[in-house]
Amino acid sequence: MNKFIILGIFFLGLIPLIDNSFQTEIQNDIFVFVQTSIKNSDGQLVTYLESSKFSHLNLPALDSFLDFEASQGSSPIITIDGKQYEIIRRVQSQSFDYEGLVASTILYDRIEEKSILLARFSHDGYQVIPGDILESMWTFIRPVS
Repeated sequence: MNKFIILGIFFLGLIPLIDNSFQTEIQNDIFVFVQTSIKNSDGQLVTYLESSKFSHLNLPALDSFLDFEASQGSSPIITIDGKQYEIIRRVQSQSFDYEGLVASTILYDRIEEKSILLARFSHDGYQVIPGDILESMWTFIRPVS
């Protein structure tokens, strides 16, 4: 019983740290945030990860990708501290037909029939089995030109 109380107090102490992790400033004129969920073939949530820190961010290619995505005309504009920012959200889905370990969430773009890595969120990984479905929601916030 005492172990559960101590464990509960420990997790309560982590709440301020968790809340602060979402307060990320816009740097390099762009903020990137990804939310990844894995659901099994029954639609039950198996894994959920999110991050605004990336092990790889290809800013020149990402700018070109976002220019194209913004040209689709569905990106809202918001105002933060008197400055206007564009929010671009895109969802990627992938179903798995194999069993294995996935250790990063990756955003690619196809340019002239070649895959270009735009962003990678490396993590400890999650197991997938056939029938699992991955969904990644990428959110980009950048200043309006």
